[in-house]
Amino acid sequence: MSEEDVRKEAIQRHVIGGETPKIICKSINRSKQWFFKWLKRYKTGAADWYQEHSRAPKTSPMAITPETRDHIILTRQNLEASPYAQIGVSAIKWELKKLGTPFPSDRTIHRVVKNEGLVKKNSPISVKELSIPISQRPCAAITSIRWTSWDLATSKTTADSIR
Repeated sequence: MSEEDVRKEAIQRHVIGGETPKIICKSINRSKQWFFKWLKRYKTGAADWYQEHSRAPKTSPMAITPETRDHIILTRQNLEASPYAQIGVSAIKWELKKLGTPFPSDRTIHRVVKNEGLVKKNSPISVKELSIPISQRPCAAITSIRWTSWDLATSKTTADSIR
């Protein structure tokens, strides 16, 4: 039985059958608060009283406008297209300031760029290096080993090289 069917049954048992909310709640393992919420919705007379309402906020007063969002994305893409240009939040903010466009906070700019999938992770290995087979990549080699020891008599270190 779906949750909506449970709601309908509980209210029908109360309205038509005359059962008390306490008995109904105990039998279906729900709270009295749950029961009265759905009874209140039933009494509004709406045809879909038993359906869940959206919990999303009706307004987002702090949301940025679509125009600002588009300016941020376009600025980032323009910066990426030009060679040697910085593409971070500060660079985007600077460009927006030069254009006379109102700009949001650094965090908001970062969030917009990230949501659009324009953030690139820095890799410790470059793409160029990845194309070279491991056996042909340059690597460091150990050329010598140096042993150091503490001389108690002179309170100095002595170093011996082994080749």
